[in-house]
Amino acid sequence: MEPVHIVLMGVSDSGKAALAAELVERTGFTGATAEELQPGELQEMMAADRFVTPDERLPWAYAIRDWMTDQARQGHSTVVVSLGLGRRARDIFREAEGFVFFVHVHATEDVIREKIRQRTGRESDAAELEVLRRQYAELERLRADEPGVRLDATREPAVLADAALAALSVARQA
Repeated sequence: MEPVHIVLMGVSDSGKAALAAELVERTGFTGATAEELQPGELQEMMAADRFVTPDERLPWAYAIRDWMTDQARQGHSTVVVSLGLGRRARDIFREAEGFVFFVHVHATEDVIREKIRQRTGRESDAAELEVLRRQYAELERLRADEPGVRLDATREPAVLADAALAALSVARQA
């Protein structure tokens, strides 16, 4: 059977990490976070609290694609967390060997700001809000030719995993 790659996308704090953990537990797929696959030069930029542009993140997209291909060649399916907000990055991900399926964990900006407040116990500062604003500006919805599903970030990870796996099953049969 062809390896499957479930690529979780969405803005920061949308709940991708919790969903990834749930999916890895249920499927036994190999999991990775975007941070684990991030090239060193991007780590330095982000550590300096610098917003990294989509063009600057392209090496990251290629690193994720290459990791997925390496895992597929070893016979492993994967769950990977990535911003993957734009079509260009997702096109790169789809070059990986295996079946690539996107799960867009989505919520409105006010919902995400509330999730951040609940997690941190404080209101977002201007820099955090700017990063979030830029992520939403960059976000491109999945298109009809991109196998995937858009899910409500306000739902519990178990509910999201149910929906993601059901949508994946349908997409694989199509």
